[in-house]
Formats: sequence, C-alpha cells, structure tokens
Amino acid sequence: MHILLYSAIVLSIVISGYSGAPFKSSDSCGYNACNLGQSNKLNVHIVPHTHDDVGWLKTVDQYFYGARNDIQHAGVQ
Repeated sequence: MHILLYSAIVLSIVISGYSGAPFKSSDSCGYNACNLGQSNKLNVHIVPHTHDDVGWLKTVDQYFYGARNDIQHAGVQ
C-alpha cells in the first residue's frame, strides 16, 4: 500500500514538472521588464485589491471610518 502511494506521489510530481508552463526569467525587473504590447493600443494593468469591501458589508465611507477608531486614527479622503 505504501509503495503504491509513494509511486503515485512521485509520478504526479514528475508529470506536473513536465506539463507546467515554461518559466521565462527576465534580466530586468520593474517597468523595464513590462511587455508594452502594441504602440497603437492602451496597455492596462489590472491589480486586484482584496482589502476593500465596497458595498457588500460596508459602504465606501464606512470602510475608512469604522467602529474601531482606537486602532487606526488615519482616514483616506
């Protein structure tokens, strides 16, 4: 039983190593590494921000001025 489990784990690691997307390393970091695309089109970067709760549990105003103002006194306006 242990040999079968061990073989399955090793096989899945080997298969995932060969079937994954190829890794392309960049010589530069930051803006210089950005793919600018075509010059006649707008290059848009979408950055998800998971800390907002816009409208589900709080409104935008309630998010920055909550019930626990003793923890953080700063507000974004």
